[in-house]
Amino acid sequence: MKRTWLFLLALGVLLLSGLPLAQKKAIPTRVGFLDAETVIQAHPRYGEVAELQKQADAELKPLLEKLRPLEEKIASGKATAKDREDYQVLSEAAKRVRDKWAPKIQEKLDPLIKEVDRVVAQVARDQGFAVVMNRRVAAASNLVVYADPDTDLTQAVVEALKKLK
Repeated sequence: MKRTWLFLLALGVLLLSGLPLAQKKAIPTRVGFLDAETVIQAHPRYGEVAELQKQADAELKPLLEKLRPLEEKIASGKATAKDREDYQVLSEAAKRVRDKWAPKIQEKLDPLIKEVDRVVAQVARDQGFAVVMNRRVAAASNLVVYADPDTDLTQAVVEALKKLK
């Protein structure tokens, strides 16, 4: 009889100790959106990226201005062999300029993106969001037809970024 009581007591303790494990953790299910471009541009060090982009654009602009009329001639079928040759040379020059500046810009941008991702994750967790999507990508892909304005985290993330040094 003593063994039965000990067995029942042990079984009861075992069952009661499992109750906390049986309770489910509250998992956020809200989906949020943000304007990723606005958020990146709000980063305190984005000016460095913008300056590099400005330099790249200044170098690329004259080439593009010469390319546009040649593209129109080629598209209309009125281009001469010289026009096609000039177009090819200018296109290659424009590609070299892009290739020169792209790694420099990306080198400055990558750490900002990582930091923004960290801030987005923190803001999302703090506000109970499980998923955050880029609003422009979601809209362009027709992935999201409607989103309540209360799901926009852009301003909250921008405010959090302002606190970074």
